[in-house]
Amino acid sequence: MASTTELLSRAVAGLNGLATVFLLVGIFRIKAGDREGHGKAMKWAVMTSALFLAVYLASKVHLWVALGRTNVTYAPADPASVWAGLKGLYLFILIPHVILAIVVTPFVLRAVWLAKVGRLEEHKRLTRWVFPVWLYVSVTGVIVWAFMEFSGSLAAVAATAK
Repeated sequence: MASTTELLSRAVAGLNGLATVFLLVGIFRIKAGDREGHGKAMKWAVMTSALFLAVYLASKVHLWVALGRTNVTYAPADPASVWAGLKGLYLFILIPHVILAIVVTPFVLRAVWLAKVGRLEEHKRLTRWVFPVWLYVSVTGVIVWAFMEFSGSLAAVAATAK
């Protein structure tokens, strides 16, 4: 059975993946001229991302309470595996993911507010760069999880809690 650490990590990745789906539906709906469909999809993207943040923070609390740490270190279980040779790629994806996730969040909130109050031209100008960054953060969140899951890094940390 999967540990709490693994389950929370999988939930975080699943919510990131779901947010990606809603973001893509949202962009396709607005390109098709369907403002209502776009609005609904983006509402779900925001709600899914908010739930992601709550579960992500819960996972950090869990790591601290259960293991006395706030992060899982990328440490492939088998040093001879292909995953061991991919640490540089992992960091290349992780570092901009973390920075952009922090930076984009207030701009997403601003874009939502602009749409809500009907300032659509400003909304469009802002979302021309906010949308691709938000999409990048969602997609790379799943990729970061995959590195941790399939390298054995999550299982190794989870084993220390037993």
